[in-house]
Parts: sequence; C-alpha cells; structure tokens
Amino acid sequence: MSTPLVTDNLAPELAEPVLAMAEAARAADGVAALSEHTLLRIRHGAPSGSSRFHVVSEGGRVVGFAFVERIAGEPDSGEVVVDPAHRRSGHGSALLRSVRDDAGPDGVRVWAHGRTPEAVSVATADGWVPARELHKMRLPLRDLGPEVPGGPWTAPELPEPALRPEVAEKVRIRPFVVGQDEQAWLEANARAFADHPEQGALTLDDLLQREVEDWFDPRGFFVAATNSGSIAAYHWTKTHADGAGLSDDEPVGEVYVVGVNPAWQGTGLGRALTLAGLIHLRDAGLPWVHLYVDGDNEAAVRLYESLGFSMWDTDVMFAPGDGRG
Repeated sequence: MSTPLVTDNLAPELAEPVLAMAEAARAADGVAALSEHTLLRIRHGAPSGSSRFHVVSEGGRVVGFAFVERIAGEPDSGEVVVDPAHRRSGHGSALLRSVRDDAGPDGVRVWAHGRTPEAVSVATADGWVPARELHKMRLPLRDLGPEVPGGPWTAPELPEPALRPEVAEKVRIRPFVVGQDEQAWLEANARAFADHPEQGALTLDDLLQREVEDWFDPRGFFVAATNSGSIAAYHWTKTHADGAGLSDDEPVGEVYVVGVNPAWQGTGLGRALTLAGLIHLRDAGLPWVHLYVDGDNEAAVRLYESLGFSMWDTDVMFAPGDGRG
C-alpha cells in the first residue's frame, strides 16, 4: 500500500488517469463516487488554497484518489474513490487517514455516494460515523411498464406553473441568457444558499465551466427575472446522457438546483419554477427525473412529494469518530 501524494494542484498527467479510474468505479458500482464539482476541479484545477488532492499510485498506476474542498468556518468536504481492481488492499483506509490528518482547523467530512456497502464498510471500520444525509428522489415523466425495476410506474399530471397575480406583476419566468444573466444569477445563488457552503460559494469561473459542459442547455435553466433585472429565483435542470442509474438506454433529467432569494420565499416561485423545469424535461421525452435534497430539509421533501417524487437512495456524509469533523 502506497502513501498518498497530497497536493494543492493536480498535475495534468494525473488528471486523465484519475478520471479514467473514477469512470471505472462508476461502471462497477452503478453510482458515481465523485460529484460533478469534483470532476470539474480535476479537469480545470481549483482556486489557490481551496482544495487538496490525494492520489495513491501502485506500480505507476493511479489506484486511489480523494478530493477535499476547503471553505472557511466549515469542515472540509471530501470524496474518495478506489479502483475496483485494487480494492481490499487498504487504499481506501489510507485515503481516509490522509484526508483526516491533512484536514483544516474545522475537521473534515467525506461523502459515500449511493451508500454502497463497500464504502460504508471502509468508513465504519476506520471509526467514521454518519454526520449528514442527502436523499435522492425520483419521478417518472411518462408511464413505464413492469419491465422497469419497481414498475409499472404511472407519471403524475403536472399542472402548468402559475404565479400569483401580485407576483406576476413583478417577475417573469424565462430561460437563462448566456452572456447576460451570469452576475445576476451569482448574486441570487449566493443569497439563496447563504447557509449552504458548497452551493453558495460558487464563483463566476464555476458557472462558466458548467456552461461549456456537454449537458448545459440554457433552455432548461429557468429564472424568475424581476422588473429591475435581478433574479428572484431559479431552477436549473440537467440531462444525464448515461441514464444516471435510472435508465440503461435513455438519458434522464435532474432538478439540478432550485434557489429562491430569501426576500421572495413564500411567494410560490419555488414551486412554479420547479414545475416549469419538470415540464421542460417531460416535453423533451425523458423517462425520469431525479433530484437531491438534504435529509433535514423537511419542507423541500414535502414539496417534492406533493409533485409525485418518491425516495430512491441516500448519500451519507461521514465524519471521523474522534470528533475532528
């Protein structure tokens, strides 16, 4: 077992092997161990001082990797992946020790996406304990037969999004305009997620990196624009060409993120924008849409359940049992 290389900047010659290993793990596990945010950091690099990369190599081959994002005043947030062909060799434990020993002053926490038995086993064996849950919910966008796991599925009727008259006088729901709406969206996102260190800290570079991804489609990025040009709320949808574990042969949709400026909460904008995005994905012919929601966000869970979503899976964030997270 090799000692992980720890660095602020992942060398270009390591990026491709890490991405290839992560894809091999996704194919083997049926769930991605690394989030989109982490993949973008691998491809494009990270702002100085914001991240740490941990790489385990064996015989000249990358066999394990961890990424940690650092946000002031919060525990570091990490993800770990081990090559399926090199598991049960202690690499996962070595990476967990590495991110724990390298943690910032507020400690560290690490995600186990999909709560796979192997990931949970490694974490608990090393004394890590559950600290946060992120539920995954799903909704059929068309009727699906009994050949679909859990089927048959009946797609619910989606009402057309409607704004209250007093709200409709002040905002208009429209698609995001590339080259025009970036700054207004960043301001709205920061306000909507002021208490969410990962989403609320997104920068212009983060947004621009997503705009050039193959999946980006401004037609599925809905904003509630005010008469003054600011953004009161938004719903950004995403299409997964690989089926995201819901379909073997068709792309599926995602409620990528819904944000509402606190000054506009309680106006019905969140529900209206969510419906606008769901109808867009349905009309694109997609069979499924899924989303992620924090386990303790009961209001959001109730909203999505009222639209027909049901629980599908759960990601678990683990913290060291010694209290360092």
